[in-house]
Amino acid sequence: MSHKQRIKYYDTLRFLAILGIIILHISQVYHRTDLIGDTIYSLSEITRFAVPVFLMMTGALLLNREIELKDFFKRRFTRIIYPFILFLIIHRIVIYLIGLYWDPTYLAKTFNLPFSYNWYFWLIVGVYFFIPILNKVIQNSTIKELEYFVSVILIGSLFYQIMLYFHMVHSIDLSFFIGPISFVVLGYYLSVKEFKLPTNKIITIALIIFAITSILKMGGQLDLPYNLFHDYQATKSKIIKSSLDLAFIQLLQAGSLFVMIKYIHESTNGLYSKIRQILEANIINKFITSISKASYGMYLMNNTFKLILGFAIGGLALSKPESVIFLIITIILVCVISWVIVVLISKIPVLGKWSGYH
Repeated sequence: MSHKQRIKYYDTLRFLAILGIIILHISQVYHRTDLIGDTIYSLSEITRFAVPVFLMMTGALLLNREIELKDFFKRRFTRIIYPFILFLIIHRIVIYLIGLYWDPTYLAKTFNLPFSYNWYFWLIVGVYFFIPILNKVIQNSTIKELEYFVSVILIGSLFYQIMLYFHMVHSIDLSFFIGPISFVVLGYYLSVKEFKLPTNKIITIALIIFAITSILKMGGQLDLPYNLFHDYQATKSKIIKSSLDLAFIQLLQAGSLFVMIKYIHESTNGLYSKIRQILEANIINKFITSISKASYGMYLMNNTFKLILGFAIGGLALSKPESVIFLIITIILVCVISWVIVVLISKIPVLGKWSGYH
């Protein structure tokens, strides 16, 4: 896809998603620090939309397309496998360099690398296997049938959440709807759905939903009475490692952000149009687009930075102000350094396709 053909709100969403991932992971290093009555990691729940948005982008980009199986698997799998191998090797080298390889506890936890490294990669592999089949369903579905699919996803997620909250045993299996595929279908639906309201009103409604769901998610981490809104992981299985949050609130949070960014890029008047002008200004647009292109490589790399940070500052006793300052500086540095590394690798002959920059 050339620069002129790129859909701008897709790039903005990827930019926000990778920033959200980095904030989440770096916050884990400072997770014990209290801030305004809450822990930094709990406050970072506002960025929990990150992985769902990446999955939603998969649906928006890959569904309702003409797919030839051999070509699809060749192109799609090489785009994710080559960078995975490169950054897995880098991760392994870092383990050696900082001495963790000789730590029996850490060695036991990472014995099954590469399968324990970067759960999102393995999740997206499974999604890609299903995309050609799902694509046929989408191609032959009307908007009403899509809305039925999305309705079952939302109702099913809420149902499971309620059952979990009240510790109720049931035998209703909605796993065909409730899983990573939930966000893939939701992303495609929201990319083609046109709401019959003024653009700025849609943005305002989406912003309100995003704010409310983010607050509820942050509260859910505190085990408050409304912890019905706590994360609902994609699987509790002992043989599948997944941290994907499939809570009803998470679906609303990610979906509202998707809609908000989509329509901001369509706004022609008022405050939202000014935000659009800023996002689409030449320099800022180029920066957002470049981060978007580098997002997969940055995703694979940021866990290595978290490992280094945990090793370097994990034992430091930091005050609240120091933690906040360190956190902000660290997020900026990890974002910039990982972006620069991915871009540089992309410019190296042969190695370029291993960078995750596309």
